[in-house]
Amino acid sequence: MLLLLLAIVTLGGCQTIDVPKPHLAPTKWLAFTYVNDGRMYAAASPKQPPISDSQPDNRFEIGTTDGGVNAVLDDDQVHVYRSESHIWDSDPSWDVRRMLLTDLDSDAEQELALVLWKPCLLEPSVIYNHFGFTPPCEEGTLRNHLFLYGWRDGEWRALWCSSPLADPIRELAVGDVDGDGDNEIVVLEGSYGDAADEPARHVSVWRWNGWGFTLEWRSAVGRFCNLILQDATSDRVSDIIVQDGC
Repeated sequence: MLLLLLAIVTLGGCQTIDVPKPHLAPTKWLAFTYVNDGRMYAAASPKQPPISDSQPDNRFEIGTTDGGVNAVLDDDQVHVYRSESHIWDSDPSWDVRRMLLTDLDSDAEQELALVLWKPCLLEPSVIYNHFGFTPPCEEGTLRNHLFLYGWRDGEWRALWCSSPLADPIRELAVGDVDGDGDNEIVVLEGSYGDAADEPARHVSVWRWNGWGFTLEWRSAVGRFCNLILQDATSDRVSDIIVQDGC
């Protein structure tokens, strides 16, 4: 009888038990529309699914007053050519994830926006040690940046380069989303602690202030992906369209 009971207990321990999986809310499209009197973006379901944007371009020609400049993103590195001459490469230590041709600083001239990851360099580190400043990151860790490059005064050069961003860029789009005639940056923000394939946590809007970018608005926490700028409300101003629940 004892052996029979042991056999029953052993077999019972081998039985498969169905564990209920956590319920995931279905993915839904959201359209964030600018509300002027509150300087905010109200969320609503678009009347029809948006038209998906094409894949990000990896090749651009930048028109200048004295000729054209070609930029190519190849294998996480940017190569720039002018009149078939090779004039610049991005640093091999950079991992350039996105290249976008636009006017982010509202100077009526095009520049190349690069979303990239690179190792954190605390130089000179004596500043942090002597004055007791908290460094923005640990030496050598990969951090996300937004850099602007362009052809100015007869040369290709850096126009503006961010410090390590507090929240890494998952997706980025540029357009006039508040109807003021100037471009804003729309960003899907992630977190450094998230896996690379995790959706973004916030939608945010940034405006050029003359020396950098100022945060204009940030959404509540969500699980965002597939950023598109389109006029969903037929008011001739781009709306911010994303999927939530990704």
